[in-house]
Amino acid sequence: MTAAHWFLASLPVVALSVMFGGHLWGGAALLILILSRIWALRSVVTWWVVVVLYLVFGTWFSWQATQLSRRRYPVAQPQTVTTTLRVQPDSPVVYGSGYTVIGQKPSGERVLVHGTLRSAAELRRLTHLTRPTLWRISGQQAGLLAAPNFNQFDAAAYWGHRGIANTLKAGAMTIQPTTGHGLTWWQDNWHGLRSRLIQYCERLPGALRIYALGLFPGKRASDSPQELAGMQQLGLIHLFAISGLHVALVLAVAEWGLIHARLPREWWEWVLLLGLPGYAILAGGGSGVLRACWMRGFQLAGRRCHQSVSPLTAWTWALLVGLWVNPGLLFELGGQLSYGLSLALILLAAEPLHWREIGLTLLGLPSLLTGLFQWHSLTLLANWVVVPLFPTVLLPLTVIGTISARWWPEVATTCATGLATLDASLRRLASLPGNVAFGKPFWLVAWGWYLGTWWVLSRPPATCRRWLMGLLTSYLLAFGWIHWPLHGEVAYFDVGQGDSLLIREPFNRRVMLIDVGGRLAFPQPAWAPKTPVTYGAEKTSVAYLKSRGITRINDLYLTHHDADHIGDLPAILKNFQVDQVWASVGMVQEAAWQRTVAHYPGLKVTAVQVGTPGPLVVHHPFTVMPADNPGSLALQGTFGGLNFLFMGDLDQVGERKIMAAHPELRADVLKLGHHGSNTATSPEFVAQLRPRLAVISAGRHNRYGHPSPETIATLQQAQVPWVNTQQQGMIRYVYRGHHGTWQTKLNLEGDFRS
Repeated sequence: MTAAHWFLASLPVVALSVMFGGHLWGGAALLILILSRIWALRSVVTWWVVVVLYLVFGTWFSWQATQLSRRRYPVAQPQTVTTTLRVQPDSPVVYGSGYTVIGQKPSGERVLVHGTLRSAAELRRLTHLTRPTLWRISGQQAGLLAAPNFNQFDAAAYWGHRGIANTLKAGAMTIQPTTGHGLTWWQDNWHGLRSRLIQYCERLPGALRIYALGLFPGKRASDSPQELAGMQQLGLIHLFAISGLHVALVLAVAEWGLIHARLPREWWEWVLLLGLPGYAILAGGGSGVLRACWMRGFQLAGRRCHQSVSPLTAWTWALLVGLWVNPGLLFELGGQLSYGLSLALILLAAEPLHWREIGLTLLGLPSLLTGLFQWHSLTLLANWVVVPLFPTVLLPLTVIGTISARWWPEVATTCATGLATLDASLRRLASLPGNVAFGKPFWLVAWGWYLGTWWVLSRPPATCRRWLMGLLTSYLLAFGWIHWPLHGEVAYFDVGQGDSLLIREPFNRRVMLIDVGGRLAFPQPAWAPKTPVTYGAEKTSVAYLKSRGITRINDLYLTHHDADHIGDLPAILKNFQVDQVWASVGMVQEAAWQRTVAHYPGLKVTAVQVGTPGPLVVHHPFTVMPADNPGSLALQGTFGGLNFLFMGDLDQVGERKIMAAHPELRADVLKLGHHGSNTATSPEFVAQLRPRLAVISAGRHNRYGHPSPETIATLQQAQVPWVNTQQQGMIRYVYRGHHGTWQTKLNLEGDFRS
């Protein structure tokens, strides 16, 4: 079979992966398209290869899905377990006083463990492991929770692709060293080497530490999002372990050195071939690393067997191995960029440089829009400038700085300064006008763009420009559809134990947020490593708004000063233009609030109470009150034919004031006050409002017991159905005109309960 035939024969496996990934009809359509192309080849051998691959991979994918489902514990009911796990020394990831590790049970099942360190001694022990250990753990085990908000990164799917279905919250545990044998002994040594490499890189200065960790052991530093923000905005993040580009360079340098050492070719080729699996472990085993190692391994094996393996054939076999190891490979940004861009480099190798760069940009664009929701118009320029610098400047600086740090720290510091200068230049470039907040395209559209780009690149030069204009027109149409939608929505984010909700009118005429979520910041022990400040909203409301192409919030209502309602405000103000903030008079007068506002000059803040005109009707407070729960704002508005009442954390005393002032008040949808606590939602209040639906925003397994049994009993007695972010995740009402539908992200205990 030719390289092209092998390539086409592998594509039905890709379609099968799409079907098992949850897109049955999309995968089926892709399969039909691919089979029709293979039919045109009239090659019996190719057809037999397709049938065999399809049956083998179909059986494997089905078996893996069954095993994962069988192993998964209930998500909503954690169970107390005591188990023994084998943990590799490079597995622990420490953040502050918390940690996560991946451990393997005697049965072979792997589990994601998270826990809290209790002392500096435990921290030192965990961060200085060089040998595998046995952990005897007692704790709460549950299935991994799927992404609770629409368009949020799905960690459960990510780990599920790697055969991990459960998470274990560690309690009491003991750790003791262990030994391996046979293949385990070989793996243990490579994991031990990687652990030592990580510990060494962690001691490097400044930006050198981030680059060395990312390029050598394939570990993401905790502050890499801040340091590499410019690279990510410009779409250059593929230069790291995502693409595996550095692996190809390292292997090329190794071959060059072995050749010039005048060793017999058959010797050093066997050394490289046998060392590739170990190097894959040492480099972190990411999608890009494995793809690059497998491709080079197939080519070396072919050479040892006196067979020529073309780059396209090596890529095809690497894709099949990658899908065997990770059936969800092509649903992950790293897999898409690594395999997609490497395929483009192979198929566009004979094209002029400028056309190859355009092709790489267009082929990476659907993945970047799906994963990051934005694209910078200077990406093409940045690729032309930075990509050539990667093998000539960036990688050499990292290598020289890393090697010299132990003996010549001044050289390492100089290299760190050079890398930091490059980072600063990229951040300045990314800050220039041109960042396009595109939003998240529908997955089928993104796959269509990817296939369409290949179609355009394969056209004759005379017609290529016309097809290219058609492709760009489709991007403009998708941009318009995302930014000026025909529908509006009222969405209650799942922010854990907190509140945050979005009101968006059709065509995005007005975008409003009520509260932004947040969490209480517990002080870290003095011995805990310092971690960058992060906000939960970045993963929830910020991600969702960006996926909708939203860059501007017209009105931001803050009901009161509790951290679980306004703690993530800096994340909102950093990522969006906010026209106006509405807060109670009592909150505006607080010294803490005034200190906060001082950090954002030009921010327009309006103090409100009952009677203040605005886009939402204010029902509380009636007078100036402290901005605590009794002084919380209560807001009302009508959207999509339904009347919504948002109660913040208002208590029953405030409810009685509202009833006395508005005995005729009604509401179709009631967002319960104070997360369903028994301090709010009195039976009299519910009886007067006569809501058709109640919405509760509360964290899973929260320490307050929200929602309280008394509140649930009140709703049951009034025959009011309710939805709860604890069970349903994000809840949204999507409407056109005066009609709409309710949607929930999760369904752990039924959609609507009564």
